[in-house]
Amino acid sequence: MKINKRLTVWFGAFFVFLIMTIGNGVADPAQGTETRITTNESAQSNPDIYKNLIVWQDERNGDENTDIYMYDLSTSKETRITKSGSAMDPAIYGNRIVWMDGRNGGSLDADSWPVGNWDIYMYDLSTSTEYQITTNELMQKNPDIYGDRVVWTDERNGNSDIYMQNLSTSKQIRITTNASEQYHPKIYSNTIVWEDLRNGNDENFNYDIYMYDLSTSTETGIVTNEFYREHTGNIYGKKIVYTTEPAGDLVWMHDLSTSQDTLIAADAWGPDIYGDRIVYHGGGTGMPMRMYNISTSTETEITTDDTGTSPAIYGNRIVWADDRNENYDIYMFTLSSSFPVAAFSASPSSGKAPLKVTFTDKSTASPTKWRWNFGDGTKSSVKNPKHTYSKTGNYTVSLTATNSAGSNTTTKTNYIKVTTNTRPGIYSKSK
Repeated sequence: MKINKRLTVWFGAFFVFLIMTIGNGVADPAQGTETRITTNESAQSNPDIYKNLIVWQDERNGDENTDIYMYDLSTSKETRITKSGSAMDPAIYGNRIVWMDGRNGGSLDADSWPVGNWDIYMYDLSTSTEYQITTNELMQKNPDIYGDRVVWTDERNGNSDIYMQNLSTSKQIRITTNASEQYHPKIYSNTIVWEDLRNGNDENFNYDIYMYDLSTSTETGIVTNEFYREHTGNIYGKKIVYTTEPAGDLVWMHDLSTSQDTLIAADAWGPDIYGDRIVYHGGGTGMPMRMYNISTSTETEITTDDTGTSPAIYGNRIVWADDRNENYDIYMFTLSSSFPVAAFSASPSSGKAPLKVTFTDKSTASPTKWRWNFGDGTKSSVKNPKHTYSKTGNYTVSLTATNSAGSNTTTKTNYIKVTTNTRPGIYSKSK
């Protein structure tokens, strides 16, 4: 049997982690404010958050009925998004909410697993319009969304594949083509990650993490070994978080820029990541929900008991499902150390070469450092830089904003559009 060299590194890291944990004791509590979002006596679960909007699946309309609800933090208003009674597993990005829906022939078995025909649906908050994304009579589940792209698990080919739809073009793309099983895709920008069984099966616990780069049409095995089962957590920028088991529940982070794996937490499960912060809930009895700050290498407690599950994070807000009231409610924790959310504008964003563009930082939480990438090989650390594009083309621009709480990156694909100009001798300059 082939021995993966990564295993030795993992056991070594785990041993060091245990020593650090024993030496440091219980993590300090996070500084911030906890808010109970839902107060009815039904079950709420699977929350997600984007800026001021929280979504979740809700059973208030009957034990056999699940619908998607939304809470707007800016208006303190709750809204029922679906009325199908069979909507589950929501995800939100911008003004769009996606979920899996069994209204066309789907149901739950005795163990509450979806069976039959489940489809992917989307609701556009800006137009109050619902759309059906998939229409074939097989199982589609595990949706995620980023920008104009929706990904999900799809069984139309007799096995579970990863599919994607571009909402701008309504074109669906099959991402995986092998005959094994793929589950739980997550998407960030041009990168899709998922759990993959091509190197094993359920009996030998051999789930792996694979990645597909939409910009290069390249598939890569990110975490592949013969001993652990890996479960997708989420992806943010160049960092992927995931869980390994059965030899103890461990949360890891894979950095795509360095190809390195870092052990984040023991006895932990269900990680999510935003910027420099990773959140996860306890993998066993008595383990609280925790947060790890990558910048400071410190862990803090979000809850004081093990009642929290399924955490999601955006900026300085963490949401989760919590059964402290003998039914699952949605709770939120707002960190007092405000995390920056990178944002910017450009003027002009299109024109003929040479095109002089002024970039304006619009990030929240008063960042103290900026890192710009103008897409043509030039960078800047100025807050509001000016940059001249000398060649024609479409340029992707990114900004990383940093303050004492951490860093955050935003990327605008093909944001600057430079057209042809016949003037000779133009050069690029940034300041």
